[in-house]
Amino acid sequence: MNNEYPIAKAIVTLITSYKNLATKRIRPLGLYPGQDMILLELFKNNNVSQNKLVTTLCVDHSTIAKSINRMTKAGLVTTSKSKEDKRITLVSLTNSGTEMAKKLHAILLEAEKSTTEGLSTEEQRLFLEMIGKISQNINNS
Repeated sequence: MNNEYPIAKAIVTLITSYKNLATKRIRPLGLYPGQDMILLELFKNNNVSQNKLVTTLCVDHSTIAKSINRMTKAGLVTTSKSKEDKRITLVSLTNSGTEMAKKLHAILLEAEKSTTEGLSTEEQRLFLEMIGKISQNINNS
């Protein structure tokens, strides 16, 4: 099977290896799965609606709501109702959440550096180009 589906094996191995590396480095922060992506998104775009997080992170509403609830209890985020539309719940980083996001950002930058060690800028560019084409092929199938 390994020789029969080399691309599939390479993709799965790459994803698994990177996920293990990132998880090992993020685990000491005490975050639940998925909270890292919420923190990073709020770090880029603070004070956004839960619905925007659902759309941006491609997860269902109940997952975001559960994560936001946990993160609120942990003091990482706060929620408030939009002044324009009271049906909309806005999510913002607290000072603690901002500090956690900064730590997370630094960890992921270091993971990115470790992951691409030994690759030239051109090799990295080609890798990203190939991954983009492969993703497009998969999405168009």
